[in-house]
Amino acid sequence: MNNARSRVRELSQQSYQQGDYTGWFEKLYVEAAGNADAIPWADRGFNYWLSDWVEKSQVVVRDRRLLVVGCGLGDDAEYLAKLGAKVTGFDLSQTAIDWCHQRFPDSQVNYQVVDLFTAPADWKLSFDLVVEIYTIQALPANIRPSAIDCIGNFVAPDGKLLVICRGREPEDLAADLPPFALTQNELNKFTTTGLTQVSFEDFIDTLESGAPRRFRLVYQRLA
Repeated sequence: MNNARSRVRELSQQSYQQGDYTGWFEKLYVEAAGNADAIPWADRGFNYWLSDWVEKSQVVVRDRRLLVVGCGLGDDAEYLAKLGAKVTGFDLSQTAIDWCHQRFPDSQVNYQVVDLFTAPADWKLSFDLVVEIYTIQALPANIRPSAIDCIGNFVAPDGKLLVICRGREPEDLAADLPPFALTQNELNKFTTTGLTQVSFEDFIDTLESGAPRRFRLVYQRLA
């Protein structure tokens, strides 16, 4: 395990012991002090499995309202904005959002410091595409259902939700600290927010060290 992932485990464990399940994100970004190598999910480039889906699905994003959940250092949001989308990227870490502004001073992305669980009321049913990559898998099991509810409710009528995460079978041993691999049953909770699953892919991510199992799912809110 590399030093960045080890530090994630240390910080998250400390936060969990204090009953705080998300505060460690800001601590990690502050400690990084501008060094992206200290952020294990920050590749300083957009997610390949996002761009692969955009190209293969031929989804229309130009002039559409898009939301990037837990945008981190902004690479996925910037990728989508360059395709002509009207992108909002949010993260609960003020330091992460400040970092986005520093990296992309002329960005067209609307970056905001927002806690998923207290997101603006006018975001409900407002986005044509919601992109959720690796955020849910960073949250412990006790708050994942609420996170799924919040994310699902951002999707507008006829809009789509793209989810990319680590995957596992229900009988597989669950991790006690992030990143957590998710089960199909957990992710099926998106359907309780009025979404319909339209595709599911299960594959080995040979692009990442350790070749983790990945799920890539698309949901849609029927008009």
